[in-house]
Amino acid sequence: MANVSPSKKNPMGKMKLRKNPDVTVSDARIYISKLLGIGQRTVSNIISEYNSKKTVTSPSKNRTRTTFKENFDEIQMNAVRLHVHSFWFNKTIPTLDKILTTINNDKTLLNISRTNLYRMLKFMDFVYTKRSRNSPLVEKNEIILWRRRYLADIRKYREEGRHIYYLDETWVNAGDCTSKTWVDKTIKSPHDAFLQGLTTGSQNPSGKGKRLIVLHIGSEDGFVPG
Repeated sequence: MANVSPSKKNPMGKMKLRKNPDVTVSDARIYISKLLGIGQRTVSNIISEYNSKKTVTSPSKNRTRTTFKENFDEIQMNAVRLHVHSFWFNKTIPTLDKILTTINNDKTLLNISRTNLYRMLKFMDFVYTKRSRNSPLVEKNEIILWRRRYLADIRKYREEGRHIYYLDETWVNAGDCTSKTWVDKTIKSPHDAFLQGLTTGSQNPSGKGKRLIVLHIGSEDGFVPG
Protein backbone atom coordinates (compact mmCIF):
# COMPACT_ATOMS: atom_id res chain seq x y z
CA MET A 1 0.00 0.00 0.00
CA ALA A 2 1.09 3.50 -0.73
CA ASN A 3 1.86 5.65 2.21
CA VAL A 4 -0.81 8.36 2.59
CA SER A 5 0.29 11.38 4.61
CA PRO A 6 -2.30 12.76 7.02
CA SER A 7 -4.00 16.03 6.04
CA LYS A 8 -2.48 19.11 7.61
CA LYS A 9 -4.58 21.82 9.15
CA ASN A 10 -4.36 25.33 7.76
CA PRO A 11 -1.88 27.47 9.67
CA MET A 12 -3.41 30.12 11.95
CA GLY A 13 -4.79 33.01 9.87
CA LYS A 14 -4.45 31.19 6.58
CA MET A 15 -7.25 30.66 4.08
CA LYS A 16 -7.03 27.69 1.73
CA LEU A 17 -7.51 28.98 -1.81
CA ARG A 18 -6.86 27.08 -5.02
CA LYS A 19 -4.87 29.81 -6.72
CA ASN A 20 -3.02 31.12 -3.69
CA PRO A 21 -3.14 28.99 -0.54
CA ASP A 22 -1.00 31.52 1.36
CA VAL A 23 -3.67 34.29 1.35
CA THR A 24 -4.69 35.24 4.89
CA VAL A 25 -8.29 35.83 6.02
CA SER A 26 -7.51 39.51 6.49
CA ASP A 27 -6.21 39.79 2.90
CA ALA A 28 -9.28 37.97 1.59
CA ARG A 29 -11.59 40.28 3.54
CA ILE A 30 -9.87 43.34 2.08
CA TYR A 31 -10.05 41.88 -1.43
CA ILE A 32 -13.77 41.01 -1.12
CA SER A 33 -14.50 44.45 0.32
CA LYS A 34 -12.89 46.20 -2.64
CA LEU A 35 -14.41 43.80 -5.17
CA LEU A 36 -18.01 44.16 -3.94
CA GLY A 37 -17.76 47.77 -2.74
CA ILE A 38 -18.86 47.01 0.81
CA GLY A 39 -17.19 47.60 4.16
CA GLN A 40 -14.78 45.11 5.72
CA ARG A 41 -16.91 44.98 8.86
CA THR A 42 -19.87 43.89 6.74
CA VAL A 43 -17.77 41.11 5.22
CA SER A 44 -16.72 39.95 8.69
CA ASN A 45 -20.32 39.97 9.93
CA ILE A 46 -21.45 37.88 6.95
CA ILE A 47 -18.68 35.33 7.56
CA SER A 48 -19.51 35.15 11.27
CA GLU A 49 -23.20 34.69 10.50
CA TYR A 50 -22.44 31.86 8.09
CA ASN A 51 -20.11 30.14 10.56
CA SER A 52 -22.75 30.21 13.28
CA LYS A 53 -25.97 29.67 11.29
CA LYS A 54 -24.63 28.03 8.11
CA THR A 55 -26.70 30.50 6.14
CA VAL A 56 -26.66 34.18 5.21
CA THR A 57 -29.73 36.43 5.20
CA SER A 58 -30.02 39.36 2.86
CA PRO A 59 -30.37 42.70 4.66
CA SER A 60 -33.68 44.47 4.16
CA LYS A 61 -33.12 47.80 2.49
CA ASN A 62 -36.78 48.76 2.21
CA ARG A 63 -37.88 50.71 5.27
CA THR A 64 -41.55 50.82 6.08
CA ARG A 65 -42.54 54.46 6.42
CA THR A 66 -46.04 55.32 7.53
CA THR A 67 -47.81 58.39 6.19
CA PHE A 68 -50.18 60.68 8.05
CA LYS A 69 -53.12 59.25 6.05
CA GLU A 70 -52.53 55.85 7.66
CA ASN A 71 -52.57 57.24 11.22
CA PHE A 72 -55.08 60.09 10.99
CA ASP A 73 -58.65 59.70 9.82
CA GLU A 74 -61.08 62.53 9.06
CA ILE A 75 -62.17 62.88 12.69
CA GLN A 76 -58.59 63.16 13.91
CA MET A 77 -57.75 65.67 11.18
CA ASN A 78 -60.66 67.80 12.37
CA ALA A 79 -59.13 67.66 15.85
CA VAL A 80 -55.87 68.93 14.37
CA ARG A 81 -57.79 71.75 12.65
CA LEU A 82 -59.30 72.75 16.00
CA HIS A 83 -55.84 72.82 17.54
CA VAL A 84 -54.63 75.21 14.83
CA HIS A 85 -57.63 77.50 15.30
CA SER A 86 -57.13 77.44 19.07
CA PHE A 87 -54.00 79.53 18.52
CA TRP A 88 -56.03 82.14 16.70
CA PHE A 89 -58.67 82.09 19.43
CA ASN A 90 -55.87 82.88 21.89
CA LYS A 91 -54.47 85.56 19.55
CA THR A 92 -51.16 83.75 19.04
CA ILE A 93 -49.35 82.76 15.85
CA PRO A 94 -49.63 79.04 14.96
CA THR A 95 -46.13 78.13 13.81
CA LEU A 96 -45.36 74.60 12.67
CA ASP A 97 -43.32 73.84 15.79
CA LYS A 98 -46.09 75.07 18.11
CA ILE A 99 -48.69 72.99 16.28
CA LEU A 100 -46.40 69.94 16.41
CA THR A 101 -45.93 70.27 20.18
CA THR A 102 -49.66 70.67 20.79
CA ILE A 103 -50.61 67.64 18.70
CA ASN A 104 -47.95 65.38 20.21
CA ASN A 105 -49.06 66.45 23.70
CA ASP A 106 -52.66 65.48 22.90
CA LYS A 107 -53.07 61.94 24.26
CA THR A 108 -56.09 61.34 22.01
CA LEU A 109 -53.92 61.72 18.89
CA LEU A 110 -50.96 59.73 17.65
CA ASN A 111 -47.55 61.36 17.55
CA ILE A 112 -46.57 62.76 14.19
CA SER A 113 -43.28 63.90 12.71
CA ARG A 114 -42.65 67.46 11.63
CA THR A 115 -42.50 66.46 7.95
CA ASN A 116 -45.77 64.53 8.08
CA LEU A 117 -47.45 67.40 9.94
CA TYR A 118 -46.41 69.79 7.18
CA ARG A 119 -47.82 67.45 4.54
CA MET A 120 -51.04 66.97 6.47
CA LEU A 121 -51.62 70.72 6.85
CA LYS A 122 -51.15 71.13 3.10
CA PHE A 123 -53.53 68.20 2.51
CA MET A 124 -56.10 69.89 4.80
CA ASP A 125 -55.95 73.01 2.59
CA PHE A 126 -53.82 75.11 4.92
CA VAL A 127 -51.35 77.41 3.22
CA TYR A 128 -48.20 78.95 4.65
CA THR A 129 -48.35 82.52 3.40
CA LYS A 130 -47.35 86.05 4.31
CA ARG A 131 -49.57 87.69 6.89
CA SER A 132 -51.89 90.37 5.58
CA ARG A 133 -53.80 93.08 7.39
CA ASN A 134 -56.40 93.09 4.63
CA SER A 135 -58.68 90.07 4.45
CA PRO A 136 -61.54 90.99 2.08
CA LEU A 137 -62.65 87.37 1.74
CA VAL A 138 -63.45 87.09 5.45
CA GLU A 139 -64.55 90.67 6.18
CA LYS A 140 -67.77 91.35 7.99
CA ASN A 141 -70.81 92.46 6.03
CA GLU A 142 -70.89 95.96 7.58
CA ILE A 143 -67.31 96.61 6.43
CA ILE A 144 -68.22 95.56 2.89
CA LEU A 145 -71.24 97.91 2.93
CA TRP A 146 -69.07 100.70 4.34
CA ARG A 147 -66.65 100.33 1.41
CA ARG A 148 -69.52 100.39 -1.09
CA ARG A 149 -70.89 103.61 0.42
CA TYR A 150 -67.42 105.16 0.24
CA LEU A 151 -67.05 104.29 -3.45
CA ALA A 152 -70.49 105.75 -4.21
CA ASP A 153 -69.76 108.95 -2.25
CA ILE A 154 -66.31 109.51 -3.78
CA ARG A 155 -67.75 109.08 -7.26
CA LYS A 156 -70.43 111.66 -6.45
CA TYR A 157 -67.89 114.18 -5.06
CA ARG A 158 -65.70 113.84 -8.13
CA GLU A 159 -68.66 114.45 -10.44
CA GLU A 160 -69.44 117.59 -8.41
CA GLY A 161 -65.86 118.80 -8.87
CA ARG A 162 -65.04 118.95 -5.17
CA HIS A 163 -61.45 119.24 -3.95
CA ILE A 164 -60.84 115.95 -2.13
CA TYR A 165 -58.30 115.51 0.67
CA TYR A 166 -57.00 112.17 1.85
CA LEU A 167 -55.90 111.36 5.40
CA ASP A 168 -53.94 108.29 6.42
CA GLU A 169 -51.90 107.17 9.39
CA THR A 170 -49.48 104.48 10.45
CA TRP A 171 -47.28 103.66 13.44
CA VAL A 172 -43.60 103.14 14.13
CA ASN A 173 -42.03 100.50 16.44
CA ALA A 174 -45.29 98.71 17.02
CA GLY A 175 -43.41 95.50 17.83
CA ASP A 176 -41.99 92.73 15.73
CA CYS A 177 -44.08 89.77 14.69
CA THR A 178 -43.78 86.84 12.32
CA SER A 179 -44.48 87.86 8.75
CA LYS A 180 -45.78 84.41 7.73
CA THR A 181 -48.37 82.13 9.31
CA TRP A 182 -50.65 79.17 8.52
CA VAL A 183 -53.98 80.11 6.93
CA ASP A 184 -57.01 77.82 6.67
CA LYS A 185 -58.31 78.20 3.10
CA THR A 186 -61.47 76.22 3.87
CA ILE A 187 -62.88 79.18 5.81
CA LYS A 188 -64.77 81.36 3.35
CA SER A 189 -66.55 83.85 5.63
CA PRO A 190 -66.97 84.82 9.32
CA HIS A 191 -70.39 83.12 9.31
CA ASP A 192 -68.81 79.90 8.04
CA ALA A 193 -66.17 80.06 10.78
CA PHE A 194 -68.83 80.68 13.43
CA LEU A 195 -70.89 77.66 12.37
CA GLN A 196 -67.82 75.39 12.53
CA GLY A 197 -66.61 76.82 15.81
CA LEU A 198 -63.42 78.04 14.14
CA THR A 199 -61.80 81.42 13.46
CA THR A 200 -61.11 83.57 10.43
CA GLY A 201 -57.38 83.44 11.11
CA SER A 202 -54.76 85.37 12.99
CA GLN A 203 -55.03 89.07 13.72
CA ASN A 204 -52.00 91.32 13.57
CA PRO A 205 -51.11 92.76 16.99
CA SER A 206 -51.55 96.50 17.43
CA GLY A 207 -48.08 96.68 18.93
CA LYS A 208 -46.22 96.18 22.17
CA GLY A 209 -45.33 99.08 24.42
CA LYS A 210 -45.12 102.68 23.28
CA ARG A 211 -45.29 103.67 19.65
CA LEU A 212 -45.36 106.78 17.50
CA ILE A 213 -48.36 107.57 15.31
CA VAL A 214 -47.46 109.02 11.91
CA LEU A 215 -50.17 110.75 9.87
CA HIS A 216 -50.54 113.27 7.05
CA ILE A 217 -53.21 114.79 4.83
CA GLY A 218 -52.98 115.76 1.21
CA SER A 219 -54.73 116.13 -2.12
CA GLU A 220 -53.86 116.10 -5.81
CA ASP A 221 -51.97 119.37 -5.14
CA GLY A 222 -49.65 117.67 -2.62
CA PHE A 223 -49.41 117.46 1.18
CA VAL A 224 -51.09 120.13 3.27
CA PRO A 225 -48.44 122.39 4.88
CA GLY A 226 -48.07 122.07 8.66
